[in-house]
Amino acid sequence: MRKLLFIASTLVLLLAGCASSGPTITVNSAPGTDLSNFQTFNFMQPLGTDRDNGARTPMSTMLMNSVSREMASRGLKQSDSPDILVDFFVTTENRMDVRTTSSGMHSVHRSHWSRGCCTTWPTYRTTVRQYTQGTLLIDLINPAANALIAEGAAQSRLRSSEITQQQSDDVVSQIMADM
Repeated sequence: MRKLLFIASTLVLLLAGCASSGPTITVNSAPGTDLSNFQTFNFMQPLGTDRDNGARTPMSTMLMNSVSREMASRGLKQSDSPDILVDFFVTTENRMDVRTTSSGMHSVHRSHWSRGCCTTWPTYRTTVRQYTQGTLLIDLINPAANALIAEGAAQSRLRSSEITQQQSDDVVSQIMADM
């Protein structure tokens, strides 16, 4: 009984370790960048998530709200002459995982004039999974130097085509925490 309990608990821990715990966050900052040295921010016009004609998208509005909250929590204020400009880019990519695994050997036994005949061959199982990979990029630009000072990316498998304000807040918070 103890052995079975040990195996079951080990399996639960292994599966929990394999479970997705959220997006993969990557942040790159210019050497010596310290966001506490900046007091004001604003958004690029147009944003990378806006339409080509400059129309603001719901995604842009959601991300602007999330970044504004995050910047305000750091003491930065929105200004028409900002120390930092913020831009966003969102991409999606349809991906496919193809896995082929051996499912053992298959054999056929038949008799031929009372002599046994056996044929054996390996069998394989192929599993195809299609999914959408989403990436959110947040760029922080120093307009005085016209230089990118930090860029953050969140990458995750998308479970739904709709993104809520809470999900946007969570992802932006995770990216900004590493900047």
